[in-house]
Amino acid sequence: MNPSTALSRVIVDELLRCGITDVVLAPGSRSAGLAIALAAAESRGELTLHVRVDERSAGFLALGLGKLSGVPAVVVTTSGTSVANLLPAIIEADYSNVPLLALTADRPAALRGIGANQTINQVGIFGASVRVAIDMTAPEVSVSDDEWTTQNRVWRSTVARAIAATTDVMRAGPVHLNVQFAEPLVPTDNHTPEEQLVAMQQGPLAGRSDGRPWVADARLLGGMSLPIDEVFEMLFDDSTIPERGLIIVGDQADGEVTDLVDELGDALGWPIIGEPSGNVAACDTSLAHGALLLANDEFADAHVPDVVVTLGRIGLSRAVQRHIARAKFHIAVDSQPQWSDPTRTADVVVASCPLPPSEGEIGSDWLESWQRADLLAAAAIETVLAGEIASFTGMHVARACGQAVPEDGVFFVGPSWPVRHVYNFAANASGSAVTLGNRGTSGIDGCVSTAWGATVAAQRDSEAACVALLGDLTFLYDINGLRVPASEARPNLVYVVSDNNGGGIFSQLEQGAPKFADSFDRVFGTPLDADIPATVAALGIACAVVNSLDELNAALKNSLASGGVHVIVARTCLRADEAQALNTVNSAIEEALATA
Repeated sequence: MNPSTALSRVIVDELLRCGITDVVLAPGSRSAGLAIALAAAESRGELTLHVRVDERSAGFLALGLGKLSGVPAVVVTTSGTSVANLLPAIIEADYSNVPLLALTADRPAALRGIGANQTINQVGIFGASVRVAIDMTAPEVSVSDDEWTTQNRVWRSTVARAIAATTDVMRAGPVHLNVQFAEPLVPTDNHTPEEQLVAMQQGPLAGRSDGRPWVADARLLGGMSLPIDEVFEMLFDDSTIPERGLIIVGDQADGEVTDLVDELGDALGWPIIGEPSGNVAACDTSLAHGALLLANDEFADAHVPDVVVTLGRIGLSRAVQRHIARAKFHIAVDSQPQWSDPTRTADVVVASCPLPPSEGEIGSDWLESWQRADLLAAAAIETVLAGEIASFTGMHVARACGQAVPEDGVFFVGPSWPVRHVYNFAANASGSAVTLGNRGTSGIDGCVSTAWGATVAAQRDSEAACVALLGDLTFLYDINGLRVPASEARPNLVYVVSDNNGGGIFSQLEQGAPKFADSFDRVFGTPLDADIPATVAALGIACAVVNSLDELNAALKNSLASGGVHVIVARTCLRADEAQALNTVNSAIEEALATA
């Protein structure tokens, strides 16, 4: 067995022992040994292999697979610029603490820096975005059994350490394992996949005899939850809990955290404002339109909290950010060393959501005032969207998508306008479904692939479908995520493209002011006039085009019922008309709150 083949087979075997179930492969020459070993493992039914031609899409597919399951997926690339294309997914995994292993093939060190073909400096290419960066040297060409045993120990312990680092209890995230391979790159033996498996169980390349990883990380670390009155007593020598409290939840998908938030809100009578991927829609005190309420200055002034508890990464609403900064006391909940506190107002940071108080009675007037305003806002929104606005807007699309997601399904929401439309108009529509998005860095890249990976992971435990809501630019940016080999199974996944022909969110930002109108479309709106249905059809994927809410609801129903991958292009109104529609909604909410 040549050294590169031996190294490849050992790496794949150790990955399996460490619990890896999914590997995403972007084909190439230098990674040939890994590709062949992975194909053999797939033929034995030991893992699921996903093949993508675009490394950017491959990286985000791996991200999606690990985002929901918590089990790191491995993305394999050849050498050169293919490695650099993983950077956006690596950065998103870093900021959202998603476990992911980038396994990149490289030339031997002797070929670096001398102009060798397809050779760049891959060592440390991801900088501080990875938890650990490892450069494995090329194995020696001719070694004895004893030397094989020594190298095997090094190879296996390195792989096990890399997987442990991706799933670190305190700070999960991406790891880079760069592996040097010398020629010959493909096997020179004729061993069958079954014979290869035997070699991994006995002889100098064998792993642990009982199938365990070479080394298991048992450094169990975690944060203990404290009753919230004990947090106050610890800081102020006073355990009195203020009545005027507010819980704000950003990006997080841990069901246990959601349960704790629900208990705290119930016990204290505190309203909960959750971003879509905060997954608190089913909590008893969760508000449907909290961000829109706080955008009303009069309501916000009358509802400044004595204490605010924040969980997860928050950043969708400027009004919510301002309100956090106005609170008299701020408890930030985050177990990460780089905890989330963008307003720089946290008085204390705790590792996990506080428990309900040990004792004490909480009044209900505070919660009732928020809930009454939330109902008034809901009625105003319904009146406007159902009657006053004749146009088909992204707001209508967001509500329809949230309502269509099955209870035990997945709702993936893209950045910019779609996630804000869900936040403001469909916050609680998806109920107990898991809502996800690339909220670590909020980029438009890789969303098609991330949604695909998350759906594959979810549907291993459930048959429920996923609805992915993306803007047209976001969808087109990662269209290669739909270029999937016919040999791979299709998940039950419906992509809904809210198509307003450009970047709609800019119409509501400062650059959307009339004085910038002459250059707005050129440098912000960027209409592409893309024929999305034709592009999707060329990929062999079913695509429907809808122009109204009724058509969208019917298309969602049909697509979800038929299974497989579908794309629905919802052609909404002009971006300027949608911006005006949003202003109409805000005015209606202001009038409704004035009557309270």
